[in-house]
Parts: sequence; C-alpha cells; structure tokens
Amino acid sequence: MEKIHITPKDTCIVIGNGFDINLGLPTSYKDFVKSTHFDDMVKRGNELAKHLKSKFELQNWIDIENELKFYSLEKSDASFKFNYELLTFALINYLEQLDYSLMKRASAAYRLIESISESCDSFNILDYNYTKSIEIILRNQLIDEDTIKRSLIKVHGEAAKNDIIFGVEDSAPIKPEHVFLRKAYPRHYKELNLSSIFAQAKRIIFFGHSLGETDHTYFQNLFRYSCQDGSSYTHKIYNKNFDFLYYQEDGYHKLMQQIDALTSNNLTAFRQFNNVQFMDVEHL
Repeated sequence: MEKIHITPKDTCIVIGNGFDINLGLPTSYKDFVKSTHFDDMVKRGNELAKHLKSKFELQNWIDIENELKFYSLEKSDASFKFNYELLTFALINYLEQLDYSLMKRASAAYRLIESISESCDSFNILDYNYTKSIEIILRNQLIDEDTIKRSLIKVHGEAAKNDIIFGVEDSAPIKPEHVFLRKAYPRHYKELNLSSIFAQAKRIIFFGHSLGETDHTYFQNLFRYSCQDGSSYTHKIYNKNFDFLYYQEDGYHKLMQQIDALTSNNLTAFRQFNNVQFMDVEHL
C-alpha cells in the first residue's frame, strides 16, 4: 500500500469529473457508454456491459458506480469479476484516447488552476479524475515537476498508469464475494491521510465533485467536524472557507443533498461555523 507524504498546505482543491467536463472533455459515464470501446464489450456478450447499456437507454443517463451495487445484489453471474475487469480496462482505453488539445482555456476550470498556481504559494490538489488534465494545465503554467509531484494527489489513480480505482464505497451493500468492487481492494490502492490534509487547509475548493455516496468515506470527518464551533481552538469566527463550484440549479440541488447527508442534516451549523460560498460555473 503506497503512502503519500503530506506537507502543510493552506489551500486544498478537490477536483471531480465536472471539472473535466467544464474543460470540454467528454469524460462522463454517458460519453463512455456511447463510445465504441463500450459497444465492443456489448457485442462480445459482456453481461455487465449489456445491463449498463440497457439502463442507460432507459434514462439517457447512468451512474455506473451505483449500478455496480445493484448488479452485485440482483443480476451478477459467475463471470461478473471478469466482466468488471474488462469494463475497467475499456474505461482506461477510452480515457487514454482523449484529445487534451481541445481543453477550453477560457473555461472556469482552466482559469481556477491558473489562478491558484499564480496566487497561492501552498496548495494541494486532490484529483478524483483518472485523466491528465490537471498536470497539463500546471505544466502550461510553467509549474516545475517537483511542485506538481508534491501538490497533485491522484486519489483514484491514473488511466495513463493503468491503475485506476473504480468501484464502490466501504458501506455499499454488495455480496461478500464481490469484495473486488470495493475502492480499497486493489493492490495499488493509495493510503491517504485526508484528515491531515483537510485539517491543515484554511480554504477548501470543490470543483465538479458531486460528493456522491461512493466517495462519502473521504469526506465524512471533514463535514462532521466543520459543523462544530471551532472558535475555542482557532480564535476565529469561522472554522474554514469552503467554495463549491457547481453547474446550474440541478447541480446545486444535488450538491446540497449530499452536504445535508454528510453533515447529518446539520446544514445550519455547517453554514454558521464556516465561510461557505456557492458559485455556478455557468456564470463565471
């Protein structure tokens, strides 16, 4: 299990798939399911892929990680592990053919990383994507490789290194024999002391991360402790500065649903004890 050394950082940026989508990259599960990489699995009789395709066609949208839970309990067969591994491999291949020259430099996502790299002496980027977009932007800003290595943490691995973490959370209801779906199952799983990262950060920026159930494990302590009055030990009115960048009203609604769950229905305390801002990237 690889351990990552953490140094004090004032600003922490949490990056989700909405970041790459804002850049103009076709990285959603919808894009993947519509790709030839996915269709090839369906044509070869991959039962998991066929199930996911049928779900997608019903609603024109899909959250593959959540569908894996349902498939484990209701639809799985003896080939499930093999088909799941093929699905992971196909996702890697799909992401590896992305054209990064299409990234929109005028996008809110690109400008955020530009701004952070220019104005912050000390920052961590927790990148939950499998892509190379953040590295490319930082290099375009002439950030040296040592700084990138220290500051950029690929939480779920990298498609380029064939080591992505793709699956479900610890609390997900799955059959015991499907433990391979757990995000902590792979041998290359990275042990991260996120509590230390979040404790050291004065400002935490979420861009394009839905805070969905499959990632709740990473954020539960952060939001629980942020609902407590920190004035006694920080001598400040606010515990932390939180910035949430989302897309349109539906994005805000879904984000608030997850924050409500992570704070155990304690939204008032979260907003009272922290400086919290919400920004719609459509207007940035």
